[in-house]
Amino acid sequence: MIASLLFNLLLILWEVFYTLITLPVIFFPECVITIFLVCSVRVVLFMLRLLCGIKYEVRGMENIPKQPFIIASKHQSPFETFIFILLFRKAVFILKRELKWIPFIGLHLMALKMIFINRSDGISSVRHIMKLAKVCIKENRGIIIFPEGTRTTINQNIKYQSGIAALYSVLSVPVLPIALNTGLFWPKSILSLRKNPGKAVIEILPPIYPGLNKNEFLQSLEKIIEERSSRLIAEKTDIAN
Repeated sequence: MIASLLFNLLLILWEVFYTLITLPVIFFPECVITIFLVCSVRVVLFMLRLLCGIKYEVRGMENIPKQPFIIASKHQSPFETFIFILLFRKAVFILKRELKWIPFIGLHLMALKMIFINRSDGISSVRHIMKLAKVCIKENRGIIIFPEGTRTTINQNIKYQSGIAALYSVLSVPVLPIALNTGLFWPKSILSLRKNPGKAVIEILPPIYPGLNKNEFLQSLEKIIEERSSRLIAEKTDIAN
């Protein structure tokens, strides 16, 4: 608990320092902003490893397509967000609109052309996402979405939202499912005091290519991600026992 508390304190101080010191960088090209962001993420992951004993392993890198794609990931922790910034440096996150208004941080997110969604807007929000997503694909950028729409606890089941199926249908690009067990080590709250040492696993699964109807796709995606994530959780539990 003390290690987690110290990490949380340093994380807050680092993020404030980083966003303030790099504020002029938001006027630079996106590639420059990304370099600074990657450096910041490396600092955070170093602190996490040093103070909390949490490492990570990425499996399935060979499954990443060369063409533009959509990343559909399980979402248990802030941990995977940091890792995805390192893995998919040109990708754009689909984020809840509230993040846009966080002082300074919101400016950085807008400078990186992240896609913000107002979940209360319904169909108009979906149209907004589609418009911006098409631009991202044309620019050869990936799109990262969390189909559950929020972070979940271990073994919590939330119905996958239809937005990912709409993206799959309209954009006609492969969807890359990602399973993980990060919630075992860093629970869903960013300032959680229950961080547990060990090695989290992020597993990139084979792509789902265009050709399925929306219902078939959504059922297949949810089954693949949930089954594999459950196995990764069980894998860690078996090792611990």
